[in-house]
Amino acid sequence: MRTSFAIGVDVGGTRIAAGLVERKGRVVKDTRTSTPRNGPFAIVDAIIEAVEQVSPGVHASEIAGIGIGLPAQVDFLKQSVEFCTNLPLAGVDVRSLVLSRVHHEVTLDNDGNLAANGEFRFGTAKGARDFLMLTIGTGVGGGLFVNGEPYRGSRGMGGEVGHMVVQMDGPPCPCGGRGHLESYLSRPVIAARGQEVARAFKGRAILEEAGGKVEDITAEAVVRASLKGDEVARQIMLDAGEVLGRALVGLVNLLNPRLVVVGGGIGESCAFMVERAAEVVNGEALAGRRDVVFQQAGLGNDAGILGAAALAFDEHDSREGLHR
Repeated sequence: MRTSFAIGVDVGGTRIAAGLVERKGRVVKDTRTSTPRNGPFAIVDAIIEAVEQVSPGVHASEIAGIGIGLPAQVDFLKQSVEFCTNLPLAGVDVRSLVLSRVHHEVTLDNDGNLAANGEFRFGTAKGARDFLMLTIGTGVGGGLFVNGEPYRGSRGMGGEVGHMVVQMDGPPCPCGGRGHLESYLSRPVIAARGQEVARAFKGRAILEEAGGKVEDITAEAVVRASLKGDEVARQIMLDAGEVLGRALVGLVNLLNPRLVVVGGGIGESCAFMVERAAEVVNGEALAGRRDVVFQQAGLGNDAGILGAAALAFDEHDSREGLHR
């Protein structure tokens, strides 16, 4: 039976979003809450509560299933969480814990993969068969589509562009490595840069955006100050774009994508950072640079929800022997 709805859940380092989604991509009802910081079971409870908030009034038979995007390396075949940098979910059987309390099939995937899936089905990347997406927020994630299909690697853990090494012996990354892309672009890193310059009595607008308190400076405050013309804040974001561009030079040379989509809270709010990355690629990549187009994501905070719901639809239809 071809069902009418699916539930998509997007779990991030700072917030959990869920939505009841129609097949054509319309979010019928959604909810958002802060990600709990008091352990893995509190996160699972928040996921289940979010599902319950968007599903009342819809008969269980009308819901294809639940797709859940996690900021983690997910073994897609085993549906297990192998590694998770910013949340305590590694080794936690999230799928079984959710299944034990809901009445729908549950499928897990990496949140970057599902953001890319959302943009491919309903957003900026619709119709693009070969594209790369990066999500820049609490961490740096991504997803890759090759010939119209998501590329996950041998166990489903591919696409971790945030943990590419961009500088030997560079700054520490939350995953335990050094010099990773996430060490330069994530929300905590940009906030720390803003606090650093504010303590040196630079970037006055950054401090103003934080209400005059250095400790309250966030990445969003830096971005807002940069968009208002503060040169120090602008340089922080240009530096981030430079690093992003240098990482993308290697990815463009390796993969020759038709499109690069940049999303996430930071990626979507700072267009000139993305423009700087494109300039670096145009100046340093090989012939493939002539083919690639850079765009900011078009679905905003709904990308992960829509991609997760689309995954749930696909898994349901596969079980039922239906074709997309």
